[in-house]
Amino acid sequence: MVTQREKFSVRAERSAMQSPDAVASNVQVWLRAIADTFGRVSLKETFNRLSRITGLTVGQVKRLYYAEWRVIPAHVFLAVANAYRSAIARAQAFADHQRTVWAALSKEWDDEWNDISSSAEPASPDGEPTACSDGLSR
Repeated sequence: MVTQREKFSVRAERSAMQSPDAVASNVQVWLRAIADTFGRVSLKETFNRLSRITGLTVGQVKRLYYAEWRVIPAHVFLAVANAYRSAIARAQAFADHQRTVWAALSKEWDDEWNDISSSAEPASPDGEPTACSDGLSR
């Protein structure tokens, strides 16, 4: 016999599930987000790359990209979800690398130019202090 608590649990699980249209929309958004990382390439190249990344056929990728499927099979959903997670991980690693590079360049710039920019006396090319308009050197 099913108790009231079990009925509530089943209803809660059903409400937490997404509709097939929402799943299809999510898959389309994920594929397009992955495709945006490719830069400016043709659609044919985009579909080929998405196919290689997800392990799906080019035809499946096209149908997903254009949201032609109303119901997405689980294995297709999981393939796209895994590819999307991998793309996010790659983007995060690239951002971390860029942050490290810029921090190193900033430190190098500060180390090299900090002494020159902090001096109070402007120097002439021969290293002597320059004279001001009143004839006094500073």
